[in-house]
Amino acid sequence: MSDTELQAGPDIKKPTEKRRQLRWYHLFLMLIADTWCFFIIEYVNNPDLLQMKWYYMLLNIGGIFIMNLIAFFWFNSLKRSVLLIHIIWSAMTIVFFIVYAERGEPFQLIDLFSIRTAATVAGTYTFRPTRALIIDIIAGIGLTIIYTLIPIDYVLVKKNKVKKILMRIGVTAFMIAAYPFYLNVNWNGALGIMTDLFAPIRTYHEYGTTVGFFCVAKYMRLTPPDGYSAIETEEIARKAQLEKKSNATTTVKPVNIIAIMNESWADYNYAGKLNTPDEIMPFYDSMKENTIKGHTLVCITGGGTAKTEYEFLTGNSVKRFPGMVPYVSYFTQKEYSLVSTLEAQGFQTAAMHPYKGSNWNRKAAYSLMGFDRFYTQDDFDKNVLKYHGHISDQANYEKIVDVIAHKKNKDQPFFLFDVTMQNHGGYTANDLGTDLTTKGIMSTEANHFLTLEKLSDKALRYLIEYFKNYDEPTIIVMFGDHYPTLPNYFTSVVSGGKGVDKLPLDQKEKWYATPFFIWANYDIPEQQDVVTSTNYLGTMMLENTGWEMADYNYYLKNLQKDIPALNHLGYLGTDGHYHSWEKGDKDVLHKEWEYECLQYTNLKEHGKERLPWFFSLNSK
Repeated sequence: MSDTELQAGPDIKKPTEKRRQLRWYHLFLMLIADTWCFFIIEYVNNPDLLQMKWYYMLLNIGGIFIMNLIAFFWFNSLKRSVLLIHIIWSAMTIVFFIVYAERGEPFQLIDLFSIRTAATVAGTYTFRPTRALIIDIIAGIGLTIIYTLIPIDYVLVKKNKVKKILMRIGVTAFMIAAYPFYLNVNWNGALGIMTDLFAPIRTYHEYGTTVGFFCVAKYMRLTPPDGYSAIETEEIARKAQLEKKSNATTTVKPVNIIAIMNESWADYNYAGKLNTPDEIMPFYDSMKENTIKGHTLVCITGGGTAKTEYEFLTGNSVKRFPGMVPYVSYFTQKEYSLVSTLEAQGFQTAAMHPYKGSNWNRKAAYSLMGFDRFYTQDDFDKNVLKYHGHISDQANYEKIVDVIAHKKNKDQPFFLFDVTMQNHGGYTANDLGTDLTTKGIMSTEANHFLTLEKLSDKALRYLIEYFKNYDEPTIIVMFGDHYPTLPNYFTSVVSGGKGVDKLPLDQKEKWYATPFFIWANYDIPEQQDVVTSTNYLGTMMLENTGWEMADYNYYLKNLQKDIPALNHLGYLGTDGHYHSWEKGDKDVLHKEWEYECLQYTNLKEHGKERLPWFFSLNSK
């Protein structure tokens, strides 16, 4: 671009001319507009704005400015580029506010891939706009009008079509060249940015929402563990295959295997101290006969349901996929899971979720895992019992009973995996009758959640009592996906006034430990107060069925002896204490690395490199 092109202005005697060429001071005006975008998104969403270092503020503004320049060179219009960036950042300010207010987790790139899920549950939430948000909305509308009505549109190229085409080609080439730099160069580390993938909100607050968003987003792809080798990973699998395989705990092979992931099923009396006049889960607490129960570590809180079910069904841990939901991001081919293991032994299989089947890409994911049938809310009667707009656990379990009773082939064993919906977030609807209250904590949302949980316990009693004397051997496993998002003052009081993030690791892990049980209407070893993690739970269930397990399940069973439980925060050692990964034992870290290599191989898109003989019974 020549100085003549930049400085040559229109004849001032032509006031009707609406398009004028760009001058240097116009870029300064663009920078002012971008500074406003930075300020408003931080003002609304970042309580730590005043503590942010000045150079990270400039980094955020600079990033927005670069995107504005890209838009300007593409549209050849200062007016259009500034208007576009302004609208995008104003909208994202609102989106970031709503998502964090309702979910307790910030908006991330992955949410764009699961937007249907977000839309379907949005109607169950209510939120109170803050003064900052109202200011943003008013200012955003006002500036949109001003930008739209500005009569002069400064451009870089006036009428030369060839130059416009070349300019757009240049923009495209720049973006193509910048993409691998963005993904593969450690620019964020060089700038002193420590990206917290399991608590992205910390990254957003410390380094700015715009910078934080792109720092977290760059890690949202399937990458191999450091030092990964396909040959060495196969050697790990071969060695595991040769290790002695433990016998099952029972010779009974149940005809029915029922697995239930109970939405937001949590145990606040385990995590902290909760004072309620009535027991919350009296039936669950009473379960002892033919029951294994305790708590299972998960990697999420407040949301991300599909991550926990992925762990249970596949035996993989989402510890190595901190920002992603495997169903959405990595499922591109047939996947090995409990489904393929049981189908190889003649099982009918079905999944059930009393809500929309499109959530978390479940329709496609369940098909790739091999489920024969997927029951959604469309398979339930329209008049079934609901709480705060969601199908109740009672209605859900009645549907399970009906499906089992009307199996297509009575002589064929049946596996059913169910994800409940009753206790899903949005604890503001007043349709629950008498609430279960907490002493010393005034929280309507918490009272509503605890009331839902008590109703869930009553439904559990119905389910267990129905199958207790059922004429077919039946095993049921149930576990929670995560703790719900409840007001900070509630969790602060329950955790002893410190807040969950400030707790020592041994106590903090309890806030990621949901209840679980394995129960059978035949004899199985009884255990109480077991601590495990959801990646092991499917294997624990299988070894109490007498059915064959894949080599990967035997590997997980042996791994559990060395690492009894694990999640993103750390692991439970054989010494009974929790350890962070940063300070972990060398041998444990090596075993965990081997585990990550196997998981990566499992998800790869190349046939033989996926080691089908190790993960699937069908390939033996």
